[in-house]
This record gives sequence, C-alpha cells and structure tokens, in this order.
Amino acid sequence: MLGKVCSMNLTHGDDRQYWRFWPIVCLSFLYPINNALINLAIPLYYFKQGVPIQTIGILAASMTITYCFSPILFNKVSDKIGRKKSIGIALMGTSFAQLIFYFTLDPPIFFIARLIEGLVMGLYWSNLQATISENAKHDPNKYMAKFNFGWNSGVLSGFLLGALILFRIDDLTIIFYIAPILVFVSLIITLLFFKETDAVKLNRIVLNEYNNGSNLNPEIKNQQRIDPVIPLIMPVLLVVAFSFQKASLNLLYSIKSEILGFDTYTVYLLAFFSLTTQLFSTSLSSYLSIKTLKRVSIICIIALIIINFLFAINSNFLIFIALFFIMGFFAGIIYSFGLKLSILLNAEHKTSKYSSICESSMGLTFLIIPIMSAYIATININYGFYAISFGFVIFLIVIQIFLKKIKI
Repeated sequence: MLGKVCSMNLTHGDDRQYWRFWPIVCLSFLYPINNALINLAIPLYYFKQGVPIQTIGILAASMTITYCFSPILFNKVSDKIGRKKSIGIALMGTSFAQLIFYFTLDPPIFFIARLIEGLVMGLYWSNLQATISENAKHDPNKYMAKFNFGWNSGVLSGFLLGALILFRIDDLTIIFYIAPILVFVSLIITLLFFKETDAVKLNRIVLNEYNNGSNLNPEIKNQQRIDPVIPLIMPVLLVVAFSFQKASLNLLYSIKSEILGFDTYTVYLLAFFSLTTQLFSTSLSSYLSIKTLKRVSIICIIALIIINFLFAINSNFLIFIALFFIMGFFAGIIYSFGLKLSILLNAEHKTSKYSSICESSMGLTFLIIPIMSAYIATININYGFYAISFGFVIFLIVIQIFLKKIKI
C-alpha cells in the first residue's frame, strides 16, 4: 500500500508541468486592486457629495447584500460547469455592472450595479480557492502562499494606486473610471489562459502533510496518522473575525479621517501600510502548522481588541500609521488560518463547498458591519471603534471554545 501511495505521489509530481498556476495568481491579484480602489472611494466620494452617513453605509455594503448568499447558491453550479466557466461568468457579469460607472454614480443606480456584482462574484473566489484544494498534489502550502501573496499584493497595489492617483488628481470619480479596466483584463486572462483542473481527492497521508505545514514528501516514513477533525464553525469564525475588522475600519476610519481634516489620499496610504504587514503575515502563516496557528490566533485577537480601542482615543496621524501597520499583521494571520482550514476541508471532501460557506460568511459580515458602524458613527465616530473592541472580546471567548475541538 505504501508503495502504491508513493507511486501516486511521483505520478502527481510528473503532472506539475501540465498545470498553469500563474493565471490564478493574476486573477487573485487584479480583482482585489479593483475592489480596494472602489471600497475606499465609496465613503470618501459620497461623504463629499453630502450623502447621509447611513446611506453611505448601505452603499458600502451593497455588493455584499447579494454576495452573502451567492457563493453557497452557486456552489453546485460551479462543481458542475467547472472552474473556468464559473470564473468567466463572474467576470463578465462584473464587467457589465461596472460599465455603469462610466455613465452615472447616482446612489440608486450605483446600488443596483453593486448588487449585480455581488451576485455574480459568488462564482469567483470559491472557485479560485477550489483550484488549490483540487491540485493539492502540487504542494498545497506553496500554492496557498502564492494565492495569499496574490490577493494581498493586489489589495496593497490598489491602495497604493489610489493614493498616487488622488495625490496628483483630487477627483474621486477617476477611481471609478480606472477600476473597471482591471476586470476587463482579468476576463481576457481567464478566457485565454486559465486551465481547467481535474479534482483529485487527497489520501490521508497527504492531508496530514498539509495539516502540519510541510511540503508533500514522497519518502513517507509512516502511516500512523489520524483523520483531521475540524469543526466547520472554526474557519467561518476566523474569516468572519477578519472581515469584521476590515469592514468596520474601512468605513469608520475613512469618516474619522475627513472629520480630523487629513488629506483624502492618506486614507489609501494608511490602508497600503496595513496591507504590507498583512501580506507578510499571510504568506508566513501559510507555512505554519495548524498547531502553531491555534496558539498564535489567540494572541492576534487580543492584539486587535487593544488596537481598536486605540483607534478610538487617538487623533495623531503618526500613531494611526503605527496602528495600521500592527493591525494588518495580526488580521492577516487570522485570515490565513481560516483559509487553510477551509482548503483542508475542501481537499478532504473533494468539493468547493467549504470555501463557498466561508465566502458567504464574509459577505454577510461585510453587509452587516458597515451599516451597523454607520449608525453608531452618527452618534459618535469613536463609539464604532469601541464596538469593534467589544466584538473581538466575544470572538476571543467563542474561538477559544472551538479551537479545543480541532484534532490534527
């Protein structure tokens, strides 16, 4: 049996040359640039237009109204028609929705366009992630690290691009004209270069190699491993905690920055700073064992409780820079841990269902939190940051309970 497993691993190793991963990295890079540009532009642009803060919260969350259920809704469709077609449909629908930006940014029309985008994007991220679990024979830790590097550097580039544009041109409408171009390019890459994959269910030994943060090893020394036990709630809690931090901060700090009189481009600049440390931490934690991540995740949540409290009481720009750097590092580890668990569940059960559930959970969080944050901000902007800190206290208690149930 051991010889058969080793033979399978060697055969899979020979297949590496026939599978192109670079289109997945490109797609995970380009759309986050688009998303980063638009997500920060929404509160800034509509606040300057005099739109009420409650309405801004709804506009900021509009895409997630449909995205909170679309990944689960389209999960079986994706498994049936394949990854390439699913991603292609997502990008065609998004291209159509964002073409509207060239004609109008009127709040009701913008709201509808974002609803459409959120619906079709249910076919996007879960399918990109599924390509990693379906090709775990190619060394899942390495490819997950590349995937994390792709989307993080994409968001990073989006914030930097936004800062550079607004530093030179103080007109937020140009952001809505540049961002859709990245979606058009992504569609071309998908149609021309994306290669469909054949799902391969991982054997138990390979799963355990992945669980422990190591590369696939053809010289397997023993088979005395156990099947992993991962409560589904665990990856969901982790990605929701990450989304909770990002969704609330994007809205609250953008408004607080305007209230304090900071230059508009600095909102993108500080978001860029946070992504530099997030990029580092997500890439690093892709190679850490789940046992190590279980311990580190608790430290991360405690750190975020303190950081958000400091966001509330601070008004010094230099301290905000430091807080963004630190926040990005700890938030990145939390997300990477959740992603690793969801991909492991996908690989174990040969499906994209678990990625879909996590993506829908993130969508629901990005729907609810900006709206709640906006209503709290109408009372006092700093109350929103206090609420985030309190929310992470709850996350700390619940996550500690379920971490004990993970058996690797």
